[in-house]
Amino acid sequence: MSWKKWMIAGWILLFAGAGCSIAVEREDGYRQENQQKTERQKKEERISRESEQLAEGFREIYEEERGRGEKDTLAFQQQIIQAIGEQGYAAVDTDNQINMVHPGQVQDFCESAEQGEEDSVVFFCVTDEGGWIRYDLETQDGNIDVTESSLRWENDNPEVYYYHEFEAASWDYTDKGYLFFEESRPAGYDGAPGQKAFRVKPLDQTCREAYQTYLASVGYERNNLLITDWTEQDSKELDFYDLYERLYRAKYGEIVPYEAKEGAEYHVPEEEIEEVLQSYFSFGRQTIRDHMKYQSESGTFLYRPRGRYDGGSPYGPYPEVTGYKELEDGTVQLTVEAVWKMEMLDCAMKSELVVRPMEDGNFQYVSNRVISREEGMTSFWYKPRLTEEEWKHYYGE
Repeated sequence: MSWKKWMIAGWILLFAGAGCSIAVEREDGYRQENQQKTERQKKEERISRESEQLAEGFREIYEEERGRGEKDTLAFQQQIIQAIGEQGYAAVDTDNQINMVHPGQVQDFCESAEQGEEDSVVFFCVTDEGGWIRYDLETQDGNIDVTESSLRWENDNPEVYYYHEFEAASWDYTDKGYLFFEESRPAGYDGAPGQKAFRVKPLDQTCREAYQTYLASVGYERNNLLITDWTEQDSKELDFYDLYERLYRAKYGEIVPYEAKEGAEYHVPEEEIEEVLQSYFSFGRQTIRDHMKYQSESGTFLYRPRGRYDGGSPYGPYPEVTGYKELEDGTVQLTVEAVWKMEMLDCAMKSELVVRPMEDGNFQYVSNRVISREEGMTSFWYKPRLTEEEWKHYYGE
């Protein structure tokens, strides 16, 4: 055979061998990918089966609560959390208003993660409808892998309808007892933030009850009750319009009866606004009128709902009462801390709020003093209402 034929034959063998090698690599890749899909599918099926079987054990609680119609969601969640705990799992509510059962399981996991050890834990966050979000966490070398699945009651049957896996982009377990972890979001993502927050260490029940009584209906959203210094004698920093909106809902169980249209103006009867504010403050009528746009000729207040230009952020913190002290004058001093999930902070700011319990079971807000705050934080979630000049600029005369 000539040297040219030998060369051609060699090239043919070389390409044939390379083709076989590529084919084998592809086949191995496909096999590995299929194996991973199969393992993931098996894991998803196992979690769904476990969760649905667990929920079936609480059917009686669910049906009894459903039959009552209007329900105390916190008490309902407490029942489900307790039932989950009786099965040996850690559980809390989605808003961290109920102490976690079996917190030691999650705390041990966090300690293992901090030390770079291998460990795993399962815990549940119960929703107000009797379903839950389940978290299966695994840690190794200081990283945390998260499997998140959600269960709801659909047509009176428990159903796992969501399953998602991700590696926590960052995480922290704080001295205060909060576990934070974050799912990364792509650039330009405009949905909800990827941070999660779970109170692991228990909070004193007196503090929890104080939150429900004095702060649950106000919080930090669209008002400055807790983020500024004020007293009954010096209240100029308070925005009475914001407080009217928040406290109207607290008093009557519904939002103010004025549609929040862009640029809308309403003339609200004086007695309506004064009745709401004087239910929660000792301020006299003249103080309220001095703080708001009172129109004496018609006996009304000019009211402009917030709009796109002064709406603030929907992802601010929530208050947590961490201290309770009865004072000699009959008032109660509450230590209030801002837990900000989006920033993974268990105390973005701290204040002392004083309230006055009344003999009829109601109460009044007395004063607030800011003790500490992260620099520039409050300006992110709270935006003052438009000034008169700003309102005219956006909406005209």
